[in-house]
Amino acid sequence: MVDLEAWYDEEQDDAVTVRTPAELDAVVDAVAAWDGRIIVHLKPALPVDLAMRRMTLDVGVHGNTGKGALVYTSPDGLWFSKAEPDQHANPNGRILYYYMNSDTEYPVDSEIPLDVVRRAAHEYLTVVAQRPTAPTWQTPPAWYPTTG
Repeated sequence: MVDLEAWYDEEQDDAVTVRTPAELDAVVDAVAAWDGRIIVHLKPALPVDLAMRRMTLDVGVHGNTGKGALVYTSPDGLWFSKAEPDQHANPNGRILYYYMNSDTEYPVDSEIPLDVVRRAAHEYLTVVAQRPTAPTWQTPPAWYPTTG
């Protein structure tokens, strides 16, 4: 298990350190009580090697609906969580999540049940050097801005 830094509130001067599943749940529960779609940015706390520090998990929480979304980033790429196919969803549809008041577009089919989001975050806490095994993952859509 690796200590994580949790960033999610624009009023934060320092990261919230997450060392245990209970501390992670407290962060997710606090954000779930807020209105709207909020991102909790999780990354390994120092000291770790640079490659591990670049393996981040953005945990999107939409407590009002009991849903959320995930974005896993590593030196090998970027992946969004993927919901079960919805025949009526626009494949180019987008939803907005907010990280410290800055909007971030997510694919509309990236929202999944909040309990799955929470389980993935717990797995990330215990095995931070790899993408969580659940949920199903998808690469970014063509419209998503990439750096490189």
